[in-house]
Amino acid sequence: MVHAKFDGKKFKKFTRSVGSKKLNPVYLGWGRKYLTWTKRLFKKNSQGGGEWKQLKSVSYRRATGSSLISTKTGKKRTTRGRAKIKAQFKRARGQVKILIDTGILFGALSIKARGNLYMLIKQGIRVGFAGQRLHKDTALTVKEIAMKHQKGDPSTNLPQRKILHEPDRMLKNRMLKDLQAGIRKVGTTL
Repeated sequence: MVHAKFDGKKFKKFTRSVGSKKLNPVYLGWGRKYLTWTKRLFKKNSQGGGEWKQLKSVSYRRATGSSLISTKTGKKRTTRGRAKIKAQFKRARGQVKILIDTGILFGALSIKARGNLYMLIKQGIRVGFAGQRLHKDTALTVKEIAMKHQKGDPSTNLPQRKILHEPDRMLKNRMLKDLQAGIRKVGTTL
């Protein structure tokens, strides 16, 4: 006959420590990994190499300062002039970065930057955009501007440009490995 004993005191101590602050370094690491991954994706999308829609020629002209009105005569450009602008737009499409004109949304993906949300919660971390600080040019908060781009706004013809995504499988696996290492570390200290 075989007798197996289970030490319930150590199990209770371990389950209490998993829910306590001993795994906070793991959760903080998750936040850093997710924000780094999100910044890489944001950069790729802003250069036109991702899932975001390209800028329209009007937006491009606004971003580069070129317009349809000639500065010398004040008259509208000819058809030839418009064709030249369209050709310039096609050549320089990747040079104008989408949602990077002021750098506030991209910067808000850095920890402790204006508009960044990086907060420990019970058994996890919350990251994204915070609503406390205001965007310089409007009364909207950084969070409100980010959510408008995240969802899109048909009333203002703003296309959806998702910034915050579900982590991909590779990132989830790295986060799971971090959690397993953290649990092993907590288990050895008991």
